Amino acid sequence: LAAARVSGGERATVTDFAPERTRMRACAQVAAALVVAALAALLYAASPAQEREPSAVLFHNCHFWRSGRDEGERFDALLVSLHGRVLWSGDHATASKTRFRYSEVDLGGRHCLPGLVDTHAHMIMGGAFLSALDLSGVASKAEFVRRVAAAAEDLSEGEWLMGGGWDENKFADRSQGLPRAEWVDEVTASNPVFLSRSDGHMVLVNDVALALAQVDASTPDPEGGVIERDEGGRPTGLLKDTAIALVRAVQPVPTFEQKEDHIKRAAAYALSNGVTMVHDMGIPTFTGQSLDLCMKDLSVVYWNLAQRSELSTRVYACVPLDAAEELRAFIDEKGGWSHQSEMLSFGCVKDFYDGSLGSETALFHDPYASDAANTGIRIHDRDRLERSVRTAIRSDLQVILHAIGDKAVDEASEIIVRAAEKEAAAAAERGRERERRPQRHRLEHVQHVKGKETLERLASANIVASVNPLHLLDDADMMLEKLGEMRSGAGRSYAFKSMLESNVSVVFGSDWPLVAPLDPLGSIMAATDRVPPGHKGKAFVSEERITREQALAAVTGAASHASFTENLAGSLSEGARADFVVLDRDILTCTQRPAVLRVYI
Repeated sequence: LAAARVSGGERATVTDFAPERTRMRACAQVAAALVVAALAALLYAASPAQEREPSAVLFHNCHFWRSGRDEGERFDALLVSLHGRVLWSGDHATASKTRFRYSEVDLGGRHCLPGLVDTHAHMIMGGAFLSALDLSGVASKAEFVRRVAAAAEDLSEGEWLMGGGWDENKFADRSQGLPRAEWVDEVTASNPVFLSRSDGHMVLVNDVALALAQVDASTPDPEGGVIERDEGGRPTGLLKDTAIALVRAVQPVPTFEQKEDHIKRAAAYALSNGVTMVHDMGIPTFTGQSLDLCMKDLSVVYWNLAQRSELSTRVYACVPLDAAEELRAFIDEKGGWSHQSEMLSFGCVKDFYDGSLGSETALFHDPYASDAANTGIRIHDRDRLERSVRTAIRSDLQVILHAIGDKAVDEASEIIVRAAEKEAAAAAERGRERERRPQRHRLEHVQHVKGKETLERLASANIVASVNPLHLLDDADMMLEKLGEMRSGAGRSYAFKSMLESNVSVVFGSDWPLVAPLDPLGSIMAATDRVPPGHKGKAFVSEERITREQALAAVTGAASHASFTENLAGSLSEGARADFVVLDRDILTCTQRPAVLRVYI
């Protein structure tokens, strides 16, 4: 990344960097050193108090794309105030007719987009993962064990070995099955181990960790979770969904200062990929973190970073659904839905309805092809969940539910619709209490749907589908194996085009660091090409491909609308914040992912 600095009438030049992509960890280190996180650093060198000094900066010689919820508009010059807001856009030749004095920045004929938005990430977990053991490229048991052994050598006795990203579907020899504690027990005899699967819904722990958590053959499966066992009933080391909390509960609790550092590292990594706003889904309570600490991640950790102007990306921060009343009290205490810096906003609560496809805990109407007795799991009791959703809606909060399997999508959307109707009726009886926000609830992932009726329900209820195109690249072959061809086909799985044709609002997230890189540009390519590795250029269910314009809207205008920040970000319209990213090529026509050259926020 490079940043131009304007002083008075001085003209800045564009600095280009090599376009090759680097690993997550390297990205974070480079971004931390190079990124300039605010237009203030760019613009405030010009003093508006001096009459002859410029009052704005004109960025020009760049192919801008305005975005918004439509398919956008192109222009070549952008005028930005010293306070970082868009004053005007249009043809560079007519800029001199505006009433503003301005200095100029020549962007060298590059391509500019509104700042990109990732609608599903976990920033504290992500920042921690940047320094954890990365197993995402492992292709065999031997390599798995070798990497774990090497990481353990660098640890002191009793220190936790943390990592993740493994995916058994990438093992060359699938007959080895899922990893088990016995794989790593010998090389980690002095250290507890915690290794997340790529979807975050299953972890491998070793015998040391099981002993610390007092998990053994007599330990029952918790509601909404599974302890995998061998034929003798002994835990194999694999824990699914809520069972993960059994081990999380005995891990050291990060300090607020450590969490701040994780967020800063995650934000630097986000900026390196052109991301100027992240919807942070937080740390799920099923991982073992208490509800109180989940709330303090917002009210203490994020708030303090915003107070000290140390947030380098904008963040829309979620807390667990069960913290709805605490979040409402926090909003009332702060007098609004955001920090005055506009770098931090809030007002959403999140929970899980089911698990994941890879862990075979996603909830389906029909059984898995690989296990006729298994249709997945519900994380929560439906009646209890509906009561919690009603509480959140009563508090005027946005409800966000994780739903992957087709039955989960149906039941979760039905709960939101039913809870909203009941609360509307109750509010009518009570009389008007406060000015309410529009109903704009969300389902995360919406990976599989039963059919058109499901999509019509989402559209009718204005429920946003926050989907994950990058996951398709990993899931394509696994879907065929676990669901069969019909349920993996058009209108059923990763049905982006069907959603848009049914007027469902579609936005893109990554679920970083659990599943995919925090990379909206990669999401655009995945949604429009749908070509998984090893498919020799052939699209997977090509009927569900969407256009580049549609995909770009899903990481800009539509994405900001999904967090009630459409007047702040996601578009280079007059009055909006001038967050934008400079690319080396046109995302609307390129055949390879563009490189991020500069980021302004």
